[in-house]
Amino acid sequence: MAFSLKKLSELFGVSGCETEVREYIKSVVSGKCDSVKTDPMGNLIAFRRGRSDKKRVLIGANIDESGFIVSGMTDSGYLKFKAVGSPDPRTVISKRVVTDKGVKGVIGMKAIHLQTKKEREAAVKTGSLYIDIGCSKRSGAEKRVSLGDYVTFDTQFKENGDTLRGKALGRFGAVCVIKAMEIAPAYDTYYVFSAQREIPCKIPGRGMSCAAYGIKPDMAVVADVLCVSDLVSGKTDGTAALGSGAVLEHMDRAGIGNTRLIAAARDAAERHSVKFTEQVCSLYASETGAVQTAADGCRTVTVGIPCRYKNTPVNMMNRNDLNSAAELCSVLVGESDVIFDEIG
Repeated sequence: MAFSLKKLSELFGVSGCETEVREYIKSVVSGKCDSVKTDPMGNLIAFRRGRSDKKRVLIGANIDESGFIVSGMTDSGYLKFKAVGSPDPRTVISKRVVTDKGVKGVIGMKAIHLQTKKEREAAVKTGSLYIDIGCSKRSGAEKRVSLGDYVTFDTQFKENGDTLRGKALGRFGAVCVIKAMEIAPAYDTYYVFSAQREIPCKIPGRGMSCAAYGIKPDMAVVADVLCVSDLVSGKTDGTAALGSGAVLEHMDRAGIGNTRLIAAARDAAERHSVKFTEQVCSLYASETGAVQTAADGCRTVTVGIPCRYKNTPVNMMNRNDLNSAAELCSVLVGESDVIFDEIG
């Protein structure tokens, strides 16, 4: 099956409800690997034998997205909901949404002219919002929606030159993993498409943690989509920005990369003329920590893709950054034997 960025973005995949995305990726990668399975957590794990079985390599990325879950209904037929992951409630008002059953609606709140001064000045909270699916009574809503139904943004994916726009671009690290699968691995390699990354927890990456614990890799490459804030006069809170290429992340809120492995990744990028930048982003939390602390521990490196407006209805990414990250991930998998010689 031909791979489509548009389809990957538009598929339904809120944390805990990733079936559509998982089945699509499975259809894409099945012919490129020796085996593929889905574990009890909902992770899709593909495997390719390497030229040697002396080491185990993991390369992974999440496939889920932030969204909502239906938590109640009003007598007037509106849906109440809770956040799944970390969508910013300030960005969701008047946005179109769709449930996992295909029911479409719009997120609303009390009209501005009906709000009190205190309500107008208060920060927007999920509890003050509702989803309007066009029903006037609870009985009508109950025929179309059930408690526990998942909800995501109904956003179309668009390309404008090198700019990619759409929802759920936070799962585009999976593009790097799929691309890396096309390169013959030096060592036995596990390609993990992880579930439930967006669920808040002490170390993000519930699915990745379970996968890494079972695989017990000697080295791991985490392909992650990184939040950037390069909005005002090109200034950022780090060094990564749209157009800066792949990102080698030294440290984030959940993990610290292996210094020798980062140096080896830098050398590999320079040898292959892959555009990249380096940064320390202590406020962001990748899945690196989940892999790093699984079982007996693991040498890890994060290859990031810069993204604006992550966890909002419309994300933005540069295609060249995505390509650079995918190329670097492929090099790290294909030359993992050379890298192990470097890091000792």
